[in-house]
Amino acid sequence: MKTLTICILLLCGALTQAQPPDTLWQKSLKCYDLQDYHGTVALTDSLLQLAPNFPSALDLRGIAKFALGDVESACNDLVSAQNLETNENRRFTEFMCNPDFTTDLLVKQFYGNEKVYPDLGYRPRYTRADTLRGALRPERTCFDVNYYDIHVRIIPWRKRIDAGTTIHFKVINETRRIQIDLFDNFHITGIYWQKKPLAWHREYNALFIDFPEELAPGQNHMITIEYRGRPRNAPNPPWDGGFVWKRDDNKNLWLGVTCEQLGASSWWPNKDHFSDKPDSVRLSLEIPGAYQAVSNGDLEKVEHTRGRYTRFTWLTEHPINNYNVTFYVGKYASFSDTLVDGTDTLRFDYHVLSENLDVARKHFKQALDVVSFYNKAFGFYPFVKDGFGLVESPYEGMEHQSAIAYGNGYDSNNRQEYRNQLYDYIIVHEAAHEWWGNSVTAADMADIWIHEGFATYAEYLFLEDRLGKEEYMYELTDKSQYIFNVWPMVHNRNVNENAFAGNDVYNKGAMMLHCLRCCINNDSLFFGLIHDFCTSYRYQTVTSNDFVKFVNQYTNSDFTSFFGKYLYDTKLPVLEYEFYNKQGDLKIRYRWTGVNDGFVMPFGISTSNKESLRLVADCSWREITLPGASWFNFYNLWRGYQGCPDNAFTYYHTRNIK
Repeated sequence: MKTLTICILLLCGALTQAQPPDTLWQKSLKCYDLQDYHGTVALTDSLLQLAPNFPSALDLRGIAKFALGDVESACNDLVSAQNLETNENRRFTEFMCNPDFTTDLLVKQFYGNEKVYPDLGYRPRYTRADTLRGALRPERTCFDVNYYDIHVRIIPWRKRIDAGTTIHFKVINETRRIQIDLFDNFHITGIYWQKKPLAWHREYNALFIDFPEELAPGQNHMITIEYRGRPRNAPNPPWDGGFVWKRDDNKNLWLGVTCEQLGASSWWPNKDHFSDKPDSVRLSLEIPGAYQAVSNGDLEKVEHTRGRYTRFTWLTEHPINNYNVTFYVGKYASFSDTLVDGTDTLRFDYHVLSENLDVARKHFKQALDVVSFYNKAFGFYPFVKDGFGLVESPYEGMEHQSAIAYGNGYDSNNRQEYRNQLYDYIIVHEAAHEWWGNSVTAADMADIWIHEGFATYAEYLFLEDRLGKEEYMYELTDKSQYIFNVWPMVHNRNVNENAFAGNDVYNKGAMMLHCLRCCINNDSLFFGLIHDFCTSYRYQTVTSNDFVKFVNQYTNSDFTSFFGKYLYDTKLPVLEYEFYNKQGDLKIRYRWTGVNDGFVMPFGISTSNKESLRLVADCSWREITLPGASWFNFYNLWRGYQGCPDNAFTYYHTRNIK
């Protein structure tokens, strides 16, 4: 919206300087100023019949069509204007109307030098290694992990670790072989079962471990894997993960790890698939003695070990997905707080660099406000035994369960922030992940929108609750400008898909949930649905289909076509329409196209009579009469939301067929 607004202002400023002799031009400008965009289009149509090579008229008509949501036709005009060698709106046109330009930018950002293929939806050709990592093969489905006991000695000056992990699991299907994942840059010194070494072989980052006898269903077993090596350095944490080796402003060590899409197997051996969350994890970290180590859950004990190292042992007693297992090493100071919510009490633990203790005490107080709202909206905090935690990190942020990474600069003017500047984006967003992602977890990377779309939408619900609907609508609309629709929100399963490509899982996911709210048109029902889905699937893994089925059952309606469009398609629904004046009244016919049968969604319009209406369309033609109206507009991302009726501002394109 910012880009479009700037372009409109620049365009109008440039156009008002041009004074063609035909009065059609002045009428077109006046119509545009009055926001009569259909009138603007009609007048510029007439003008272009007289002067077909007038680029400013093409530009004005294109921008008017953008305001109407007719992106395809708008781009035809804007591109035609560019072909006439005008410089007006050139960058905007290239970004909005050249799919190859946008796609190339996003591919470079999210895939780097990795080759992707247009015929595969701008994804790479997946290999055996991708299948081993992402698929639930028999060597994985035959067992269920209950508990990991991880021991890691960090040697900072060599940027390496010496480590071992004991994996406790239950046999589901009879087997003599299981698959465990660990990156191949680590050297394995031994794998043991019942104190006996096991045979194993590696294929890419997968370890296939053989037992000397059949393991029967229902049996509990444990194996220990000892290894050492240099973990991958994080090029750009948390988005491009690995170990973070840094120093704070006082030159002290400041370490961490992020590995969401990369995988926890980048630093410890595990069944590295979203579908298997252990019931608990113990992490023992040995670090140089002058520092503190923070991890998930509760600190069990601190011990001095060989070589002037200190061992910090942390235990989380709730189910946790593997990428959330983490650590932080630094010169930390700690403080606590408590949230009393009715009969429930929740402990808040904060760990910050010692020089930031005072500012953190003040800044982190907002976390109680945030968590209090989420308790109401999504059910009480899922990890009560572990408490809620924020840890100052050498990267912007990450939703590590009960130990959320915070690196957003406290009161810095340079941090990413909301318009209101009262709440910190990282605290609001990452706290939402304790419910969406950490408690309710996607069963496959392909469903990661369940983490990011819900967490992003939770931000807007929080702002609406605390600051009103205007802030909700502003942030929703502002962030939705960054939906690119290059990749669908749900794509390939069983390959550890890079579902973050394009980042639509955040903004489009949130917008889709907003559109669902508009479709339901009953906030009590909608908020009940979101709350009950979150509590019903607490600590579980879910798929997109699980959510669709839940919505259909909860609302006693069929939203299958709605979700099919927004989750699996990169093209938006198109509102096809025509209108005409009859005896002083305006009649509009409309229907949804480019969707499957059963698609129903509202949209909002405003009229020359200063009315705002919520209309509902399906795949059949409907008609409405607007008495005494001379023109109308659509509420959309390009025109704006101000004045739109509740539950009527939705995400779509238009096409005028007349």
